[in-house]
Amino acid sequence: MKNITIPRLSMAQWLWLSAGVLLAIGLTWLFLPRPALVEAATIDRGEVRRTIVDEGRTRIHDVFVIAAPVGGEVQRISLHPGDAVERGAVVATIAPADPALLDARTAAEADAAIAAAQAALAAAEASAELAQRDQARVAHLSERGFASRAALDAANAALRAARADVVARRADLQRARVSAGRGGARAQSATPVRSPSAGRVLRILQESQGVVAVGAPLLEMGDPFDLEVVAEFLTQDATLIQAGASATLEGWGGDEPIAARVTRVEPYAHTKISALGVEEQRVNVILRLADPTTAPALGHGFRLDARINVNELPDALRVPSDALVRNGADWAVFRIERGRARLTPVRVGVGDDQYRVILDGLSVGDRVILFPADSLADGDQVRAATQGTGARARP
Repeated sequence: MKNITIPRLSMAQWLWLSAGVLLAIGLTWLFLPRPALVEAATIDRGEVRRTIVDEGRTRIHDVFVIAAPVGGEVQRISLHPGDAVERGAVVATIAPADPALLDARTAAEADAAIAAAQAALAAAEASAELAQRDQARVAHLSERGFASRAALDAANAALRAARADVVARRADLQRARVSAGRGGARAQSATPVRSPSAGRVLRILQESQGVVAVGAPLLEMGDPFDLEVVAEFLTQDATLIQAGASATLEGWGGDEPIAARVTRVEPYAHTKISALGVEEQRVNVILRLADPTTAPALGHGFRLDARINVNELPDALRVPSDALVRNGADWAVFRIERGRARLTPVRVGVGDDQYRVILDGLSVGDRVILFPADSLADGDQVRAATQGTGARARP
């Protein structure tokens, strides 16, 4: 048997050899694959809602427009928006207006008409005076037997006709004076305008004194506690909304949403141009406040966002929407199994931005990866950065 001689190494050589071994071990450890750090959530059962939201505006359900019942000069309205008004209270007063100014030709024609009416009245008065004297003579002769009864009746009739003609000519003179603006039309009494219902003043449409025509709007009134919301939804969204659906009102200026309920979906759609210039078909959806007495003080025409629940499942198997990824035309999740990410196809149902209903592919207790990176592949080693239970693990 041949003896094998092991060369003896110096101290320096042992040091270099040890350094080489340590370097090899370090490089090997450095390039070993490491588990990716991920955020995880646990599949559970809970409430899932599908909501749609769009812009809306408040309006008072019954708005009364009080108009002028007669034409004339309305006096300055002393009410202000927000003032309370009782039923039957006087909200405005309309007095007869001054006659309109006439141009030179019309004024000359009016003066001529007055002169003609005065002349006709003078002629009628003269005829009536003559008829009076004739009737007196015939009556005297009839008493002495020198005039017949028929002659007396004719004289009486002529007197009555002459007097009636005087009355008619005086009326013609008054009409001519009124047409010329000299008939004293403002001597008539003013007309009060009363409120048809109790409420508050919304807008003053004719605040200053001025001449108004019959039917001219003076002010708007309504009950601020009888408030509703009109939201314009796209027609494809409106088909999912049913009367009685629960809703919340957001973006009104406060932190807490206001509970509301859908009362009506109008059957008629209208065209609206969006801010991007796109032509859209929209439908008015009417909502009422669930509790108007405790709701904040909203007014007529306030802008807000209406969020309507179109599907509500109280106990559904759900997955966070942040865990879903596209798998071709279908959906999938990365399920954590023994420290590795497993691409798992799933079938999902209704849901919102937070949760989706799981129809097939997962069970209660499965852990899935949230916000999976594009570089994550099936079979990659992962390590959950958070531990806990519930729909989403908390640190």
